[in-house]
Amino acid sequence: MGENVMGQLGIGGDSGKGKNIVNPRPVALKEQLKMAAGGHDFSLFLTQEGFLYSAGSSESGQLGTNDTGEYIDNRKTLFSAHATPSRIHSFFTLDQKTKTKVRIPQVLIRHISCGMHHSAAISTADHLFTWGFNGHGRLGHKTTENELIPMRVNHFRVSDKNQCVRIAKCSVGGVFAVNNIGTVYVWGMNNIARLECPYPIPIEDMYGWDVHDIAPGKQHHVIVADKSSISMGKQTKGELGMGPNTKSSSQLDKMNSVDGIPMLKCAAGIGHTLLLADDSSEEAKRLIEGLDVNED
Repeated sequence: MGENVMGQLGIGGDSGKGKNIVNPRPVALKEQLKMAAGGHDFSLFLTQEGFLYSAGSSESGQLGTNDTGEYIDNRKTLFSAHATPSRIHSFFTLDQKTKTKVRIPQVLIRHISCGMHHSAAISTADHLFTWGFNGHGRLGHKTTENELIPMRVNHFRVSDKNQCVRIAKCSVGGVFAVNNIGTVYVWGMNNIARLECPYPIPIEDMYGWDVHDIAPGKQHHVIVADKSSISMGKQTKGELGMGPNTKSSSQLDKMNSVDGIPMLKCAAGIGHTLLLADDSSEEAKRLIEGLDVNED
């Protein structure tokens, strides 16, 4: 439900296209879904079988269907809306010798993420693919050209399972990723980390941490690792979790109030943070019960 100007809800047909949908409607797919992700004006849908579909605007190639939907009407350049989800059939890599794109057969997807106008997906083989808008090199391919099809991020060597990717999250202007040995990478434009880089670079402050989840927000980022919750960025409403005296931080720092509590997931909104705790141990239950729930 919500805005459907470019058909990004994926409900199909023309009746709801260009309108706000105020009541829930089913996505126009018969397959059983296990995950969905939304960008500025497009969406991705992942089926239980690992097939990937997209709907909405493809102006920058973010639908991954090798088409921008561009057309001319009355001397104006416009972009068509795709209200019915289309399957993304093809995934590619760049041959380093010939510099040509080579199709990878039989790719199945297990995780998806959307930025404003770019997309990322992790395959069941732990290979990371990105596509769409590539301003400031946010796709991680050492270029700034938009990609209309999913391209494997070849920085993560597929010949080494340890270097393959287990977590990937799109930020507004880039991507965060964690490989199978726990190294955290970031690339693209990231004003919070004061970074602009078209290829993955490791975050040295996170060496040695067992990262469970990452939440790249618009003005702040959150990472949950081991038994700590870590944040950085701009604090306007207390979203960094570091107390009232912290205004902003360009460096990663622990939230001392929840240190020792293992977190499973995290989310970063506009001015707020959510943490999902693992309370399966007696120690975690004790620490959670000790949190100040009467804060004014």
